[in-house]
Amino acid sequence: MQPTVSEINSLFESHRVYFRTGATLPLGFRLERLQSLRAMVSTNESILCKALDADMQKPVTEAYVTEIVTVLHEIDFHIKHLKKWIAPQKVGGSLLNFPSRNLVLHRPFGVSLVISAWNYPVNLLLMPLIGAISAGCTAILKPSEIAPATSKVMADLIPQYFDPNYVSVVEGGVDVNTHLLEMPFDKMFFTGSTQVGKIVMSAAARHLSNVTLELGGKSPAIVHRDADLSVALRRIWWGKCLNAGQICVAPDYVLVHNTLKEAFVEKSAEVLDEFYPKGYTPGKNYTRIINQKHFDRIRGLTGGCNVLHGGIFRKDELVIEPTLIDGVDWNHPILQEEIFGPILPILTYSTDEDLFKALHNAPNPLALYLFSSDKHLEKRILHEVPFGGGCINDTIGHLANSNLPFGGVGSSGSGNYHGFNSFAAFSYSKGVMNKPLRPDPSLRYPPYGRKIHWIKRFLK
Repeated sequence: MQPTVSEINSLFESHRVYFRTGATLPLGFRLERLQSLRAMVSTNESILCKALDADMQKPVTEAYVTEIVTVLHEIDFHIKHLKKWIAPQKVGGSLLNFPSRNLVLHRPFGVSLVISAWNYPVNLLLMPLIGAISAGCTAILKPSEIAPATSKVMADLIPQYFDPNYVSVVEGGVDVNTHLLEMPFDKMFFTGSTQVGKIVMSAAARHLSNVTLELGGKSPAIVHRDADLSVALRRIWWGKCLNAGQICVAPDYVLVHNTLKEAFVEKSAEVLDEFYPKGYTPGKNYTRIINQKHFDRIRGLTGGCNVLHGGIFRKDELVIEPTLIDGVDWNHPILQEEIFGPILPILTYSTDEDLFKALHNAPNPLALYLFSSDKHLEKRILHEVPFGGGCINDTIGHLANSNLPFGGVGSSGSGNYHGFNSFAAFSYSKGVMNKPLRPDPSLRYPPYGRKIHWIKRFLK
């Protein structure tokens, strides 16, 4: 049930009061709550997978691996390392303050808001929550109303495992989001579109709230002339077909060296036939598009394109089969906005300079995937092209490593998370210097007279 404005105000205030008690700060409390979250996910994995099937007809294997296992592994990573993360860090001192002891302390921001997206409604809601718990924050969770079955399951499960003043779920539509964004949260964490991300950042600015934006963008896959094409094809199409392309780090388009285009097109059909020998069946081996609106949007993007493979749109089932297209330039709508579906435009380049010109003219992507053994090219791309993260000779896989930060840059996001970075996203660093009472030289105090002479000698 959608809460009223007064209920949202009351919930926010109860979280603020709870945080100020200091109950969330002890290491033992945080570890116990991480264990509670782990128990919630592992005990109810079948319920969660059924909700994902109801919302998107995700195949159970895909749902389990991408939405359950990833969350459990992240929780285990935090449990293993949290004691080290929250310990004061000793750092070196300065001659200006000698002698002294210096520490960096990590402290929670306070009351946090997590607004998640519909495409991975379990993962994208709970992964930030892990960071909030580890950091010692309270959290109000707002699941996406576009995935209503999963949203309801979360609203039912969370109160069974957490004090509602500590972690709570608020369901509803745009009006609920709008009112939540009016509240003076200490931390806002948003996953979604760049357009809505601007609204969230504007709302955060009104209260000077700390904000993390996990957005999207047009993530390129680059197939260089020396690439192992058979491996590249399998990994690119796997990344594009995962969740029917409804993933912020899916290969959005592919830049192929012109000598490989013909082979790329020909062998794409072979790879897809190998992946889906019995066709595309939602709930069994493939995921449907989330709703009619997004189905129509994706289909509309293909207008004026040349279909090289696929191009099957099953409106009654909301299924779009993997489709390879060409015949588009950078002014075509499909290269102007994130596709977020299983359509893969193929473009070619002849020289490295052509490649870098294309990459620099595009907005900063959330991910970039390079298929090549050319170390010089790899080094140039890593150093010269701004992007959030990515892989060499793979797609998507960097998300599964809790040791790697995940986030965007510019239009693809602000801040990052996963592993320690999730803990850091919900914390601020406090620097503290502890200086003994003795010695207490008079050199630092007025009157200064000719003390500048001695200060310069001391600091050289």
